[in-house]
Amino acid sequence: KRCVYIMKNRSVFSIVAEMGSLITQLGIIVLVCIFGCFFIGRFIDSKLNTDPIFMVIFLVLGVASAFNSVYKVLRKYTKGK
Repeated sequence: KRCVYIMKNRSVFSIVAEMGSLITQLGIIVLVCIFGCFFIGRFIDSKLNTDPIFMVIFLVLGVASAFNSVYKVLRKYTKGK
């Protein structure tokens, strides 16, 4: 009986699936930007023996790029609706 209900309300299911994929995409964007830049900065610091300088710089760049990317994705998503 539950499967019949889901099949009749396919539009509700597709909306929920679309929102889930959007939330997942935004989460992956944030994680990759912040952690990627963090580890790049840490790698440069280890090679140049400058303890937290590049790590902090790249962490700030990672956060800024994450917000910028999330903003672009959400702007594109809301324009389509």
